[in-house]
Amino acid sequence: MPYLYERTLKAILSGMILLGISFVNLAQETDSPSLTIEQRIAQAKLQLTELTAELKANKKSKQAVSILDKRSLADQQINLNPFSLAQHNTNYLLPISYVSNPNPTSQQDLTNENIDKVEAVFQISTKIPIYLEIDEEQEALSGLYFGFTARSFWQVYNDKVSKPFRETNYEPEVFYQWQADLSLLKYRFNALQIGINHQSNGQSGLRSRSWNRVIFTALFSDADSAYYVRSWWRFPEDIKTSIEDPTGDDNPDINDFIGRVELGYAFQINDIEMFTRIRNNLSRSQNRGSVQINLTYPLNQRYDLLLQYFNGYGDSLIDYNSHQSRFSLGVQLRFL
Repeated sequence: MPYLYERTLKAILSGMILLGISFVNLAQETDSPSLTIEQRIAQAKLQLTELTAELKANKKSKQAVSILDKRSLADQQINLNPFSLAQHNTNYLLPISYVSNPNPTSQQDLTNENIDKVEAVFQISTKIPIYLEIDEEQEALSGLYFGFTARSFWQVYNDKVSKPFRETNYEPEVFYQWQADLSLLKYRFNALQIGINHQSNGQSGLRSRSWNRVIFTALFSDADSAYYVRSWWRFPEDIKTSIEDPTGDDNPDINDFIGRVELGYAFQINDIEMFTRIRNNLSRSQNRGSVQINLTYPLNQRYDLLLQYFNGYGDSLIDYNSHQSRFSLGVQLRFL
């Protein structure tokens, strides 16, 4: 039913209920002679308020249960607190991370001979609301957000070259989120996002990697699973006139390796949570992409034990066109 018709029908029904309750009260005048007309109207309004609350509770009971309900409620509370920061992407520390073919070109002191295949990886990600629209009926928050994610690859065990940060990827973005909370059978359509995203490794010259995108994301869920579909359009950049041209495109073929679409799936079995992310370039002749699998187990109310596996292209920006396999173990801040 269209929104306008639904609101109109609600108003008509509410008026009829109020009028009916008033007539009932008037009919019972002989039983309650001490009540004035104003008291009867107030009593009728109170009964209408209670009925409206019951109708809302009944509506919520028919809404599909979502694995994201707890997280959505936590985000609402955090976003309404001006002194808090909410998680955007996952936050984790992986002190043990083995990578099959690390790229040494991002640091001048690293070479193929002295680079360590075991390093530490950590990610910090947060978001803050710029403008919020509060839907009191759905108790949902939609609005404009600023998000920031930083992921670092640290050669912390490499004493030969003073334990440098091999690579850090920075990802600021601005996005608008519509929190829909629409139910169909046992599934919930939770949110739709559209935003402008910049990602770079903060380097210059031959080590520079960056791109800018418009990203579209749709998020769905049911009682024990969450799904999302993401795609993007890259802003075009000028072709380099030479390999050392600082103004040209540093990585014109990045879509061919990292991909053009991303699918995510998370589910929960008792205390174990599993998340799978697949990226693909949608090419038949030279199909490339990556898969990442996260397994988590709760250590306490705040932290999870995280086992992470990655295989494919785009492990980092400096490795975007280099195939990697990575096994990691560490802790993650609770996300679901």
